[in-house]
Amino acid sequence: MSLKKKASFSSDRNHIRFFVFLIGFFLVISPVLAEEEATTTPYHVGNRKGKWTFQWGYNRSGYTQSDINFRGPGYHYTYKSVDAKDKPERLSAVYIDPTKFEIPQYNLKASYFFSDHFFLAFGQDHMKYVVTQGQPVAYSGYVDPLAIQKNNLHPAIESIAFQYLFPGHIAQMAGYHGGEEVITLTPDILKFEHTDGLNFLFLDAGYLIPMWTAANGESALSWVTSAGGGMVVCRTDARVMGKGQNNNFHISGYGVSGYTAGRYEFMKTYFLELGGKAGYIDLTDILTSGGSNRASQNFGFVELVFSGGIAI
Repeated sequence: MSLKKKASFSSDRNHIRFFVFLIGFFLVISPVLAEEEATTTPYHVGNRKGKWTFQWGYNRSGYTQSDINFRGPGYHYTYKSVDAKDKPERLSAVYIDPTKFEIPQYNLKASYFFSDHFFLAFGQDHMKYVVTQGQPVAYSGYVDPLAIQKNNLHPAIESIAFQYLFPGHIAQMAGYHGGEEVITLTPDILKFEHTDGLNFLFLDAGYLIPMWTAANGESALSWVTSAGGGMVVCRTDARVMGKGQNNNFHISGYGVSGYTAGRYEFMKTYFLELGGKAGYIDLTDILTSGGSNRASQNFGFVELVFSGGIAI
């Protein structure tokens, strides 16, 4: 990994760690603030106007099929109806290790309540998107045979064995194709992942509907809905016709989404939330194998999100 990539990756991690430090700080001081407030006015969990909430959680995500367009010197072609999946971390200490908490598919969000019910939220959904290897796909477009030969001169490690054992496989990409041909996506043909990741940075407008509140006002059940959109920052690990790299973080497109969840608030300050999110992502400028080589795609997505948070 180059020094530039390391610096970019380190900067991203530092921002996340600072955000989590703030959440931890408020987790410590909020009970004290709540106790001081209780000495002057009765506490009620429904009094949200003027308050902030901060939350952190994890997701599982799914994606619709997508047409992926590739373009560069000597080629411009499309793989059609490509399947992809997420890449969750197995259940382990990575979820509680403060040096590795940003590795899994996470969600972070900060919200401000302009009234007891209406709020604005901004945050990040860190999803991971991996094109499934071994799937057959139809393709169309044009590939100059010289483009394949140039890529073969600088092959990625993953593709070397396929290129030399099955040279006719990648050779069939050469020429014009009308969309009737089918090819199997092996490492010499395509590796395509947004695994560090598919980062949706959003601004939402939302509304909270109270469902039940305890008699002492210290706990409650609520329903939360919101909708909005924002930019999508990808770090794409791509190998196109055997050549590629793990690229830098890059603003690749935009997304829009809607979110709905059930929330349980307790001990005056804390809450747990289980929700679902669905939306649409359009990536118009994806970095692939360096230089002017690019890809583009659009797809729908769904998330199942479990998070916890604090109100201050």
